[in-house]
Amino acid sequence: EEVVIRRTRPFIRQAYPEAIIRKRNAAGEIEEQKVCFPERRLKTIRYDLEATYEGIYNEIVSAIEDLKLAPYNLESYKKEGVKVDEFEQGREQALVGIFKSRYLKRLESSIEAFKISVHRALEFQQTFESYILDGKVLRSSDFHRAFRFISCEDEEDDATPTSRADDLDACEEARSALESMEEVHREEYDLRKLHEALQHDIRVLTGIWERVKGIEADDDAKLQRLKTLLCENLKGKKVLIFSYYKDTARYLYRELASEGSKQFLKRLGNPAIRRMDSGVKPKDREGIVEGFAPKANGRPDLEGSEKEINILISTDVLSEGQNLQDCGYLVNYDLHWNPTRMVQRAGRIDRIGTTFNTLWIHNMFPEEGLERLLGLVESLSQKIAQIDSAGFLDASVLGETVHPRNFNTLRRIQDEDGTVIDEQERFTELASSEYMLQHLRSALDSGGKEVFDTLPDGIHSGLAKRSEKGLFFYFQGILPGERGKLHFWKYYDLGQGRIIDNRYVVANLIACERDTPRVVSDCDVFSVQERVIEDILKTHREQRGLQAAPKVVDPLQQVITTTVQGYLNHPDIARQKAMQAIRFLNKPLASALVKELKKLNADFQKGAAVALFIEGICSMADKYGAANEGGSGTMPELRREDLRLICFDHICS
Repeated sequence: EEVVIRRTRPFIRQAYPEAIIRKRNAAGEIEEQKVCFPERRLKTIRYDLEATYEGIYNEIVSAIEDLKLAPYNLESYKKEGVKVDEFEQGREQALVGIFKSRYLKRLESSIEAFKISVHRALEFQQTFESYILDGKVLRSSDFHRAFRFISCEDEEDDATPTSRADDLDACEEARSALESMEEVHREEYDLRKLHEALQHDIRVLTGIWERVKGIEADDDAKLQRLKTLLCENLKGKKVLIFSYYKDTARYLYRELASEGSKQFLKRLGNPAIRRMDSGVKPKDREGIVEGFAPKANGRPDLEGSEKEINILISTDVLSEGQNLQDCGYLVNYDLHWNPTRMVQRAGRIDRIGTTFNTLWIHNMFPEEGLERLLGLVESLSQKIAQIDSAGFLDASVLGETVHPRNFNTLRRIQDEDGTVIDEQERFTELASSEYMLQHLRSALDSGGKEVFDTLPDGIHSGLAKRSEKGLFFYFQGILPGERGKLHFWKYYDLGQGRIIDNRYVVANLIACERDTPRVVSDCDVFSVQERVIEDILKTHREQRGLQAAPKVVDPLQQVITTTVQGYLNHPDIARQKAMQAIRFLNKPLASALVKELKKLNADFQKGAAVALFIEGICSMADKYGAANEGGSGTMPELRREDLRLICFDHICS
């Protein structure tokens, strides 16, 4: 906030309704343009997901549910009486849930993405089985490599591997992924049970593969629905098509723009179609962006030329900040498992300078099977969240998780509820404190300070919020001495039975207008308050524990410490100075201080006097020592009586 001022769309609309932009035209004259924001409209495009999978959709979903995925859940296959590592078991069970969730998401995304995942999963399981038959049991010490292999997020293949040569390549890749895994003591595992689980999954995956491998693009109801949309509703328009998966984006490009699509392209008016994903070199991306939006990118010479692009198919590699406002139509080919992504994508075409009064965001939703798909992914996400809450996970396993609220948002997007965009945008806006500061200034300027000063502790109110039911608490913690105040924002989700303390999420839940109706629920406030207090005290104890734990010392500090120790008895060095430098070097230092040390060390290596070297370290100790120690050490303990309830708020659905 000391470096940049962030101005969001809602903030400008409210604070600067008459904002203008001044820019210099080709003649060198200054032109003024009022900042206008187009309306963003949602349009649901329905397709038959079951028809896409030729009537076997439910069978496939049931098969995915039935997978055991033993290679990622080895702790569950230990012999009776052998100690189970609970932390490792938690990680593994979460990984099983993440894999199943990923299969379901790719199933919805495209038949192509799903084919690739199934084929690679089958190769991985078969190769793992060969190790078991050789009497080897492997535990993945790095899940990421196996995860990338199965999910195909980093694969560059343009087509589903179906030939024998491709099968051999995939098998070799699977073996390569497995070679990186750690071999464990096989006598600890029930090899018969493990082998049976592998055979079960191989049978299931083989069955799925046999059913889906023959489904061609002409049978793909989702793809055909996109073609119909483009020909009947978006013909002659500049269109941006997004997919989460690279495999899906490449499949769409191949089927829309290939030699075999001449008849379709003729119906569509022979538009120029390009794709953008991680396989496109960064230097080529700029040219694609300019070709798709020549006006916005100062390339009027490309307008109407053969280099202009009419339809762009892209993954989210098309980063924020790109000027694509020549386009007014966006298609999300697969579901918004993270609804915030929808707003970010819309922001690619909703840029200052757009000439569109309305921007259309088309979202493809399956007519049948959606509720079951959402229900399954939601159930898996809840299980993963439960494992996470037990402390068995870390960020490296979770990746991008789906919050339970997102499923309600998905249903609202399907219902073409345009307020979703405003809500998601407001949440994004809350990431900047400018929003809160602006409202605070407004309240203080209108005499609010006197009101705040007279408000008693423990006041409460409430408001209605769709699909939400919970209680918000604001506590202050008063620590002894000159430590100041601690501030705790806690929201207890009554539906999920969990506490949320992300301040931006909480602010979005409790935000309201002056005339918002007051609604209060009949829940047991005091029992919820006790749980919140326990959570505050527990969190504070954990923070104190982290402060008391040993911190990491940069390797450079260790190298320099050894160097200084070698000069302790040198006649030109004051031993007291050397000891001061060593004490300073033995404490964890901020990265900025490590950089300063690096420069001192470089000068010393080039021939600077050792006395100057040590004096420089001591100068840093004198200047930064106390600040780096964080005051007098670990923060004091927070007691229950130190907490003061400022207010609480009912959130009612």
